[in-house]
Amino acid sequence: MIRQNSTIKNFWMIFFGTVALLAVASAIVLGVTLSDKVAQMRMSQVTDENVYKISQENNYKRSLYAACDSMKNLDADLGKIAVSNDAAHQTKMLTDVVIHANAVNQNLADLPFSDSDNLAACQRFVNQTQDYATYLIGRLGEGNGLTADQRAALVDLDSVATRLYDFLQEYSESDSGMFIVNGNGAGNVGALSDGLNEVEQNAFTYEKLIYDGPFSESVEQKRLPSDGKKSPKDVQQTVGELFGEAKFVGEIDNEGKMYVFEIDGGRVLTTVGGKVVQYEAYSEPTDDNVADKDKCIEIAQEFCKGLGYDVQGVWVSKTQDFVTYVNCATVMDGVIVYPDLIKVAVGGNGEVVGMEARAYLMNHRDWDVSFGEASREDAQAAVGNGLRVTNVAKALIEKDGKYLACYEFEAMMGDREYYVYVDSRTGKEVELFKVIQNTEGYTVM
Repeated sequence: MIRQNSTIKNFWMIFFGTVALLAVASAIVLGVTLSDKVAQMRMSQVTDENVYKISQENNYKRSLYAACDSMKNLDADLGKIAVSNDAAHQTKMLTDVVIHANAVNQNLADLPFSDSDNLAACQRFVNQTQDYATYLIGRLGEGNGLTADQRAALVDLDSVATRLYDFLQEYSESDSGMFIVNGNGAGNVGALSDGLNEVEQNAFTYEKLIYDGPFSESVEQKRLPSDGKKSPKDVQQTVGELFGEAKFVGEIDNEGKMYVFEIDGGRVLTTVGGKVVQYEAYSEPTDDNVADKDKCIEIAQEFCKGLGYDVQGVWVSKTQDFVTYVNCATVMDGVIVYPDLIKVAVGGNGEVVGMEARAYLMNHRDWDVSFGEASREDAQAAVGNGLRVTNVAKALIEKDGKYLACYEFEAMMGDREYYVYVDSRTGKEVELFKVIQNTEGYTVM
């Protein structure tokens, strides 16, 4: 009976917590919306029509980008929940779904639509997704796991969210994504509706939902190390040896004090102890033959080694701008230490055009990478049904302020790629990422 009462209590805590989060999300969006509308009312009194149009255009664009971003997050969370095997993790992600779905609807409501059957279908999809997520949170709070049918429903919803995100992203980046200043005048309410109507009719098709109802949180702010402070002149000499002639520009405080130096064709930021935090080249990337993945990893590793960082390339993402981004991290005894992350951008000509080492500098220490008693086979048993594991690695990750030695499972479901992390001590899933492909390259969410 004590366990049952505790479960009921947990359910209502989760349920009311979700309602509270949704209310906060609505209040924030509503506050921004009201603020925008007040600004529009004031702007409508300005005699310069172009000023008004530009202001209105900016409001529309802001809402469009926000809707696109929320739909991307909704898509990612739906896909992750469908393959997750941990109830606590599922509950957190379902709560995020409620918030993201609410944000999509709020932002779409601020856009100039004319009547559109597909708009109605889109709004119905978002509303039902939000309701379904709330219903599933209740089931989990009562101690019931997700059924096979419920997972299948989440996969269907994820497919719709993916198609809607693709449409919103493409529209926001096209010339059609201009509502007023493209010459169509303040009455241009048809363009977005026309674009949405061109989405295939089956884009909103998913199984009918049957239900009874309608790696940073809370951790202490980290800062760059300030020990071993050197004078700007001493650090300037070090930067000069690494990048060529350097000029000291000034000192800034952004998560810790840093020195700023101008170099030929770029800028370098260092800690006050002389470690390079960030490098940025000013030149535009070229369309020369882009080096392959392995070559980019080699270039990134050598660049980091030259700066005193002993790291290896662990993740690569290519963008449309002829730049390959390589994520490098410490690797100890075959264990990838993700808190020690350094990002390196390699241009088409094989030259490094950017580097950022904040995470490494804030986190690096003598790591304990010892694993628990759960075997690889035990850990893989925790991977969601329907996922086909394609690669297994060992990794140290940070979760809720704790460092966990995990098995990293790279897996596929159809053409969708996931990364699942299972704690080697408890044998339970603690983190799950879905790989998203867009114009920014490949992103894990």
